[in-house]
Amino acid sequence: MEKNRAKEIIIDILQKSLIGQLDSSSNFNPRFVADAIAQKVDFEKTYNESKRDQFASNVIDKILNLEEDMIEEMKKLENDSRLLTNYIKGKLTAYKEILDIIYKL
Repeated sequence: MEKNRAKEIIIDILQKSLIGQLDSSSNFNPRFVADAIAQKVDFEKTYNESKRDQFASNVIDKILNLEEDMIEEMKKLENDSRLLTNYIKGKLTAYKEILDIIYKL
């Protein structure tokens, strides 16, 4: 898992689990804790695990960007461009299938 995604998950968990349990005057910041945990987890990975996670993260980010581009293109199309619309829908389906496979790795 990419370090930034790991941090966001940890922050979310901390924020939800600590609601109403901290004094408002405390200097506790879930982001600092999440950063420390993510750093430790990332440090414990082997080189191959780190490279695999980095590769998967790059592919996911690229596909998500392409998916956004296709959605924007579909919004610009007129109703009589049915063939192109179907092509773009096929691309979006392919992106989702690829992401599903990557997330299962």
